[in-house]
Amino acid sequence: MLPTGLLPLMSADLGVSESRVGVLVSAWAITIALVGIPLVRLTLRWDRTVLLAGCLTVMAASNLITAAATDFTAALAGRILAATAHGLFWAVVVSHVAAIVMPARLGRALAIVLAGPTMAGLAGLPAAALIAEIAGWRTVFVALSGVLVVVAVVLVVALRQHRSEDDETAANGSWDRSGWAVSTTAVAGGLVLIGHFAAFTFVTTLITDHAGFDRSSIPALLLAFGIAGAAGVAAAGYASDRFPRSSVAASAAAVALGLFLLTISKDQACMFVVGVAVWGLAIGAFPPLLQARVLRVSSPAFRPMAGSIVVTALNLGVAAGAAAGGVALRASPQAVAAAALSAAALGTIALALLPQREAE
Repeated sequence: MLPTGLLPLMSADLGVSESRVGVLVSAWAITIALVGIPLVRLTLRWDRTVLLAGCLTVMAASNLITAAATDFTAALAGRILAATAHGLFWAVVVSHVAAIVMPARLGRALAIVLAGPTMAGLAGLPAAALIAEIAGWRTVFVALSGVLVVVAVVLVVALRQHRSEDDETAANGSWDRSGWAVSTTAVAGGLVLIGHFAAFTFVTTLITDHAGFDRSSIPALLLAFGIAGAAGVAAAGYASDRFPRSSVAASAAAVALGLFLLTISKDQACMFVVGVAVWGLAIGAFPPLLQARVLRVSSPAFRPMAGSIVVTALNLGVAAGAAAGGVALRASPQAVAAAALSAAALGTIALALLPQREAE
């Protein structure tokens, strides 16, 4: 999401429109959706620690390519290469977490790991925007490369102490009986995420043109959304471990409730704020709950593939949600909220109706 905080600076420097710079985000999501599963299959026999560190190193090099880009094409090439490594990293790290922690604490472990993206949005993007204003957007990408290299070294040192026999069971990524449960759960979760991103992509339009706030209110409402999301992540670990079967459907229902409140809040500021809070809290909890659920219904041998399937669903949700929201916006901002609600409600129903049996 980094370019979203740097749109004006990157647009002016690369000589393209801000909407075209936005392609650097959508291309990222599409790349992950396309290459995630094949790359996981190709690397099943690789040492997990080396693979994770290698992904971060490739991302570091890719960010340097983007930082050095003299035109949009070069910047895009760097982003696509980084996205390839990023998709593999998240697919592997999710399944590796399941291999190195006790099953009863899987939800809390994933909540800790997935707090990273939440904090990246809350702190990383504002910090990057501030640095870019002072030292330029290229400095942000160079600095991020340095951070990634440091983290890669830390992973090599830390994860050498955590090896599991489960990592050795995934030899060929063959489909097994748990594959159907994994796929249907991921698809249902993807529908909820389509609803979320249909609304979130155009949240500033909803704030101003639907709820009737002025533009000066946007930062405060986005901050409230982010804080609610952080609270959701914090609660997700306990909820997943305490209620492993029902928590993901409950969080999806809460996402739908938040979007429902947005839909009916035209020119009703108080209701819109409540909707934002409910939506933020629920969507903060939903990704770790969904990924924990996917790993629980997966057999140990299928978990690396399960991780890649759910990451693919997440990124398809980003791309499809943004596209659906854009189509709905041609009608009205309220249509955006209604379309988002429809997708989230459909996903919620599917998650509630799916069999709850966990893999042994």
